[in-house]
Amino acid sequence: MLNKFRNLACSQFVPRIAFAMTFGGVCALTSQTVSAQGLEEIIVTASKRAQTLQETPIAVMVTSGLAIEQAKVFDIADLQALVPTLKVSSSTRVSGQSFSIRGFGSPTSLGTEPSVGVFVDGVFRSRATGALADLPKLERIEVLSGPQSTLFGKNASAGVISIVTAPPTHERSGSIEASAGNYNHFGMKGRITGGVSDTLAMSLSGGFNERDGYTEHINPLFPDLPDVDDRSRWNLRGQALWEPNDTFSLRVIADFSDIDEICCAQTNVIQGPTQGAFVALGGTILDDSDPFHRTSLFHSSPTSEIEDSGLSVHANLAFEHFTLTSITALRSNEVRTGGHVGGTSINLATGTGTTEIDAFSQELRLTSSHDGPFSWILGGFFYDEEAINDNTFTYGEFLAPYVNFLVGGQLGLIEGAFGFPAGSFLAEGTNVDYSQGQDNTDYSVFGTVDYAVTDALTATVGLNYTRDKKEAFLEEVRNGDVFSAIGALAAGPLGALQIRPPIVGFPNVLEDGKSDDSDTTYQLRLAYELNDSVNFYFSHATGFKSSSWDLSNFSRPSLSLAPALDAAGINSSNPKYGSRLASPEFATVNEIGIKLRFEKFALNVAIFDQSLEDFQVRSFDGVDFFLANAGETSVDGFEFDARYSPTQNWTFTLAGTFLDPVYDDFRNAPPGPNSPLDENGNRLPADLTGQKPLNIHEESIVLGAVYNRSFENGMSMFVRADYQYDSSTQISRDNPEILRKINNLGMSAGLSVNENLSIQLWGRNLTDDENYLTLFGAAAQPGTVSAFINPPRTYGASVIYDFN
Repeated sequence: MLNKFRNLACSQFVPRIAFAMTFGGVCALTSQTVSAQGLEEIIVTASKRAQTLQETPIAVMVTSGLAIEQAKVFDIADLQALVPTLKVSSSTRVSGQSFSIRGFGSPTSLGTEPSVGVFVDGVFRSRATGALADLPKLERIEVLSGPQSTLFGKNASAGVISIVTAPPTHERSGSIEASAGNYNHFGMKGRITGGVSDTLAMSLSGGFNERDGYTEHINPLFPDLPDVDDRSRWNLRGQALWEPNDTFSLRVIADFSDIDEICCAQTNVIQGPTQGAFVALGGTILDDSDPFHRTSLFHSSPTSEIEDSGLSVHANLAFEHFTLTSITALRSNEVRTGGHVGGTSINLATGTGTTEIDAFSQELRLTSSHDGPFSWILGGFFYDEEAINDNTFTYGEFLAPYVNFLVGGQLGLIEGAFGFPAGSFLAEGTNVDYSQGQDNTDYSVFGTVDYAVTDALTATVGLNYTRDKKEAFLEEVRNGDVFSAIGALAAGPLGALQIRPPIVGFPNVLEDGKSDDSDTTYQLRLAYELNDSVNFYFSHATGFKSSSWDLSNFSRPSLSLAPALDAAGINSSNPKYGSRLASPEFATVNEIGIKLRFEKFALNVAIFDQSLEDFQVRSFDGVDFFLANAGETSVDGFEFDARYSPTQNWTFTLAGTFLDPVYDDFRNAPPGPNSPLDENGNRLPADLTGQKPLNIHEESIVLGAVYNRSFENGMSMFVRADYQYDSSTQISRDNPEILRKINNLGMSAGLSVNENLSIQLWGRNLTDDENYLTLFGAAAQPGTVSAFINPPRTYGASVIYDFN
């Protein structure tokens, strides 16, 4: 396998990189010993121990707090401009973001936990909505690739984003920063820390971030609506660190964040045949010849209000041969959404919803501290979460006229034929209400043992046992549509007019709404230190993610249950079938790592063969959501990051990820809008075996350069540039001509006038690159393809005042 991947790295990918000379040491390693005093040492805790990046035999990319401050990385979504292995996908609301590493990650929803785990100071954040706030004062962000079950209690099958914040210090210090930029951006943040006594230090930080929407609202029917894609958020964070002696420390963190934003604008990439109906009804459509027009015709604003809060207690007690660590956390997250359905200029329908998630987690961990060939970590993790969502779908004033247009003006005749007065079908104000939720209890026992076979060779064995139990429910509380009241109307062709046909809720006599999954995952690793500058490792690791429930309004029972549902008398009057449960997902990764660190140059490379069994896939085509398992998926590739400092003033960085993903076996894929129908009108599954998964860039590169200089008068300066390149990739199965390619340049410059005052200029997407984030079928508009697009060029200035 080593020869296979060496050939892949050295002959196929390296020639494509302008910095290919970097890899000379990879393809023809020498045993030369070089002093490693030039580059700054990077300390990470990816292995749950404080080690240098060179010593850590894990594929991890680290972004320092200084780089985050200089590049003006406001949140995790911005981080992908610096970390090529990390990608962030957007959805209808700001709360719908999801993360992927090495190309894979599950879109999070009420019943779907992420494949990429997000931890803030060791506390698990189960949904993207709990990790979207502006980043606080950081020490670093570590992005770990591949399954991490033997080190993190909540198993993450694709990887981990570990955010490490700055603790309080006894030395009194603080800062205040004000920023302003285009789109009327204005923000402020501040932090103060210091010692209250000889044993107690505290810190308080907070800030707000405001910006107008960069998508202009131009609908003349609703002239008072604000622009879309704005930013409005604030946060507050307090910490206390008590260290009464050398063996005990207690850190308490309380945080609160609030987001109230109008997001996200969608644009039509392909206008379907129904778009003429909007013009006929007095609405407006936009020319699809330029999907990046950044204008909106929404009839109501897509609002997202997110309140996230938490309290965590971190205790460390040192004994003679080990340290006991306890992390106890309570977290609460509430999301309120509202606005249009379908992104049209006239009111077909609106939707509102409220989601509440409350979680408790407890981690206990013993870490050895004695001398000797053996070192070990033993831990236990418990997680309990309750998630509930209530939402309402409301028919708009133009829904009936729109459907009437599509049926050739026959809607009134159909109403009369069945004895209904005019206006009965699809009446304005009709509500369809849903309630769904899930209780999740998860516990795991995990540990690793390292044995120093020799001074240079270390063997590692890690184990994790996880059991995950879920109890889910879905209920249609009310369906005011007349079709749901009289089942006979749905028996024939009129069933096609049901915008929201009645659903089969659960638990029911055939579906108990319960899943109970368990698995033992492991890691085997050999790490070899050739000398002070060259390290190797080989690892074989497995990962696991529990079952996922479709708790959307489109959740459907399996077609195989149709006869039993009919016999039990609980089937819908207009039955629809699909899936609502995806079975567990399993990951296996073989990886070879090489870590080099010389006086002025450092390089980390990971070459991997990763396979996913029953990978959980979720999609939306404008009519239905689908949840399915891909039988087997694999990705071969490598990732690297390099640093080079020729002088004390200059630092160059180059990082990249190269992937070759494929569906090895996926015969039950979600159908597309053009999929054939069975005799009951249900679309048949697709067979994607042998095809490449969508939305995965085969080549992702980030190139950076930083120039620092200090002057004799006490002033100092920096200039920084970060360039992100992602190769073209297909993002639609039915429209293969639509591709996404990223060329994004960010720059910043700063001047420290004295030890207290500094000024920064910064810009993001200075190339004004235009690309699609997500492609999907427009709701209730057959043939229309819509997309969310990336932010435009943004820029601004910041003034920072540091005080002691």
